[in-house]
Amino acid sequence: MSFATHNLSSVFLSPKSSGCLELMMQFLLHACCNHKDILIRKACVQIFVRLIKDWCTDPNGEEKVPGFRSFIVEAFATNCCLYSVLDKSFEFRDANTLVLFGEIVMAQKVMYEKFGNFFLLHFVSKGFPNIHCPQDLAEQYCQKLQDDIYISLANCLKPDLCYQENDIKALKSFYQSLIEKLRLQQNGSLVFR
Repeated sequence: MSFATHNLSSVFLSPKSSGCLELMMQFLLHACCNHKDILIRKACVQIFVRLIKDWCTDPNGEEKVPGFRSFIVEAFATNCCLYSVLDKSFEFRDANTLVLFGEIVMAQKVMYEKFGNFFLLHFVSKGFPNIHCPQDLAEQYCQKLQDDIYISLANCLKPDLCYQENDIKALKSFYQSLIEKLRLQQNGSLVFR
């Protein structure tokens, strides 16, 4: 964790680190989806968000870490941001779980900011059908995420309003409602773990 919080993520960009990078990514993915301690899950999500911000800065799509963008969109987004929150053990009445959920929603926002439609299309066209999400809910999710980014960018034109917490509240509320609807719809019939 300290490598991400102390701006040391570039250490993993060297060829010597490539072997342990894949293992570390798998470990973080497993921990952010399955660890029993919610605060550890939250920390792992924060690490992924930091790595996305650090390693995915080129708007032209050149990757600092080959395959990282695909890993994030195909594995992290689907497993952590969708399947793990659908699990019955993800308890919205728990304060720490709500904080984790906020980090997961923030991760989606960051992925959309950095990857645009590459993230959104994969998340909605691959992840949502696997959980039998109705098309209208999928469309509402896309609209809410895009609206949230637009509001956030508009607020950043005013430096004193460039704080993302207020911008993300509507998205967080919508996504929680979407997850709760999907849980009712599936009634425990889908297990992702």
